[in-house]
Amino acid sequence: MRKLLLFIPLAALFFGGCSKKSQIEKNMTANSIHTKFYKAINKNYLDNADNLFLNLEAEHPGSIYIKTDLLILYIAHLNAGEYELAKFYLDQYEKRFAGINEIPWCEYQKIRVDFLAYQNAYTNQGKILKIINECKNYKVKFPNSNFIYEVNTIYVKALLTNMYLNDKIYRLYKKEGKIKAAKKYKTEIPENSKPPYIPWYKKIFYW
Repeated sequence: MRKLLLFIPLAALFFGGCSKKSQIEKNMTANSIHTKFYKAINKNYLDNADNLFLNLEAEHPGSIYIKTDLLILYIAHLNAGEYELAKFYLDQYEKRFAGINEIPWCEYQKIRVDFLAYQNAYTNQGKILKIINECKNYKVKFPNSNFIYEVNTIYVKALLTNMYLNDKIYRLYKKEGKIKAAKKYKTEIPENSKPPYIPWYKKIFYW
């Protein structure tokens, strides 16, 4: 159920049928569902919380709890390291409930989630370049945001990560005698900078 949320609109889930656990919750008041939802969150039963939220949406689409529960699910899945789901709930919150003053916070959080999700340095350059572009766009759209410092911090870290990745690619091409291809990735690493941290058990998989 949790993975379906990433690809299927919520309405399709409601009418296509949820899990048996979710179906059991029918005909409960919004407050009762929210209470059970909150208990599931506190016990870190995120599958149950997901199902209860779906039930709340289906049974009580105008409930005052939907707004807060979306944020609760965002934080819970973020803390659990389930970044795609966390971003999904945050995106739902922003589209449906965020006021104009909350948009900079939501957009900063999305950048933060993407950066936290990028856990394998020296791989998937497309993702780190996407984060760099997200930071650039944020600074253009929200130059006076209260979160501009945090975005700049992520931006610098992403730039540095990309520099070390380029340096790795440069050395690999040079080692293989592909001098022309290597020149494209030649990078001057800033002095006193530190490379991205990689756990020892992951280093054996890198070049």
